[in-house]
Amino acid sequence: MLDADSIVIGSGSGGMVAAVALAQAGERVIVLEQHEVPGGWCHSFTRGGYHFSPGVHYVGQLSAGDSTAVIYEGLGVADDLQFFELNPEALEQCTVAGQRFDYCRDAGRLEARFLRRFPADANGIEEYFFLANHVYKQIPLIGEVHSFIDLIKVPYRTRHMGRYGAISLKRMLEKRVRDPLARAFLTVQSGDHGLPPRLAPFGLHCGVMGHYFNGGFYPVGGGMSIPLALRKSLKKHGGAIRLKSRVRRILLDKDKRAIGVELADGMSLRSKRVVSNADPHQTYNAMVGREYLSRVLKKKLDSTRYSVAALSLFFAVDIDPRKLGMDSGNVWYLREVDFDGSYERARSPRIFSEDEFEGLFVTAMSLKDPTQFNGRHHTLEAVTFVGYEAFRAFENSAPGSRSAEYLQLKDKALRMMVKTLERAVPGLTKHIVFSELGTPITSRHFVDATDGACYGTEKTLTQLGPFAYRNKSEIANLFLCGASTSAHGVSGAACSGLHAAAAALGCKSKDLLKNKTQRMRTYSAEDPGTWPEAIRAKVERAGRLISLEI
Repeated sequence: MLDADSIVIGSGSGGMVAAVALAQAGERVIVLEQHEVPGGWCHSFTRGGYHFSPGVHYVGQLSAGDSTAVIYEGLGVADDLQFFELNPEALEQCTVAGQRFDYCRDAGRLEARFLRRFPADANGIEEYFFLANHVYKQIPLIGEVHSFIDLIKVPYRTRHMGRYGAISLKRMLEKRVRDPLARAFLTVQSGDHGLPPRLAPFGLHCGVMGHYFNGGFYPVGGGMSIPLALRKSLKKHGGAIRLKSRVRRILLDKDKRAIGVELADGMSLRSKRVVSNADPHQTYNAMVGREYLSRVLKKKLDSTRYSVAALSLFFAVDIDPRKLGMDSGNVWYLREVDFDGSYERARSPRIFSEDEFEGLFVTAMSLKDPTQFNGRHHTLEAVTFVGYEAFRAFENSAPGSRSAEYLQLKDKALRMMVKTLERAVPGLTKHIVFSELGTPITSRHFVDATDGACYGTEKTLTQLGPFAYRNKSEIANLFLCGASTSAHGVSGAACSGLHAAAAALGCKSKDLLKNKTQRMRTYSAEDPGTWPEAIRAKVERAGRLISLEI
């Protein structure tokens, strides 16, 4: 007797998209989530009466015809999602070595800004943007081979990607742009893949950069809106999600085929296939068992490196951040122009002997999503990269029983975060009325992230594209999705879930996007005139509340 056709482990973006796609194809699907709420990195939580979304900062490709919009529309969940667009004139507000530069929407306009700011490097900047645009557009063409003619044309259709995609970002920039400040500003979005320029393949950086050419968006209601919309669709098509259901191991038959899972409480569930949204080490080492793996896969696991970890400061302030120069755009701060040196120092345990961090990312959720403003305090998050080694000794401790050494390290990190935050947004820290710090150990606990990794596996050249973990496992009937497969981030993980479902069903990804009637709804976070009446009324109620209190 089968409990389901497909069991999905983990309810992150990849797992939920895979589950919905399978359920809409007629499969009986059960999603198992170890946390008490769904979402993985997309989940939201409440502390001190404030609402935070730790893993969703902005999402790209949501304009008409863009890839993320196509997935949500094709799966029939777009009607349950709405997004605010971040300030299109200052999507990324970058301060490097005391100098300011703002990214805007649209590649052509962004290029023009760089040319005005750095005219001495005009030729190199023009070539850089030319190549970045072409490489970005050619990335998806690599997988679009539907005929022999397509196969023959691949080298021509992807010639820029083939020639430049594997070269490091550092080398691409140093060969074309002389001004170190210009190179630093062109490197800022490295924070979205977590690699320093010397290690980041140019193709990877182009993928991140291009992802936001048509704007950055934030979900109305916070990150949790995404898994909730997917869960609604899953239930509509007969699927189920079980919370607080940690998977202890993936069950195999005598022929090493996945036939279900065993939960931490001892219960077994049987299925035709298993889709794991957990990372490769959690999936293969912890849940399958190394004794069932090939020598090649074990060697790959042993050599796999995971991405950078992070500290996240969740806080609320009793001032409108707009008075200090913030808006719905993201703030990036870096103390020096040397990104490679800053990344190296940030990942070293020695960073905690300093008074502040090399840099950080700051964003105001209640400005990106005005419905989250409670009428009194604005909510924000600041993030900085750190190495995992300083925290490894505490990874097996449980919440509520953390050691004095861990609490001392966390307190030190908090003081450093606050000091760095004051550098990024002067005047903000004296208005903090609530704060809580999340560490790499927090990520280990809530989302089972190996080494507290933010982006799954490290996206260096030897772990990217054809060298990443495949959606179809060497274990029959076991499939993988998530940030360590197709791509990272909310959209990349969603794409991976679609690929995993297609691999499981033996079809093409586009065959699973059957809905043709829904359209993504987006509004300007900066222009209330674009908001529907329900959103406008909610924001106005919060405004009236603060007016009464004043």
